[in-house]
Amino acid sequence: MEATATTSKVLMFWLAVTCIAAVASAVAPLGSPVATQDLGGCIKSFVSIEGCVEAINDALRNKVYDGLKHECCTAITQLGDNCLPLLFPDQPVVPFILKAVCKLIGGDAPPPY
Repeated sequence: MEATATTSKVLMFWLAVTCIAAVASAVAPLGSPVATQDLGGCIKSFVSIEGCVEAINDALRNKVYDGLKHECCTAITQLGDNCLPLLFPDQPVVPFILKAVCKLIGGDAPPPY
């Protein structure tokens, strides 16, 4: 029963994220600290990158980190310091986990050419 409640909360959160991002407007490039100081800018940074929301969800729920690609990790590492706590207010370790995983897997570095 608790798993169903948790799943419902996660789905409701991402539904809210998607809805807010749809109406959010950015005043600076996505992923920059200037544009992501409010909730709408924070959300738009993730939703604008294909597969990023799903990769973050998979990383946090299933401990599967291979979906965190370069673009997603760039958005995560370039966010303002208050952005991830706004998105995950009841989970204070999430910002540290996401940023650490991106650094460990090298997702925050430019892809080699």
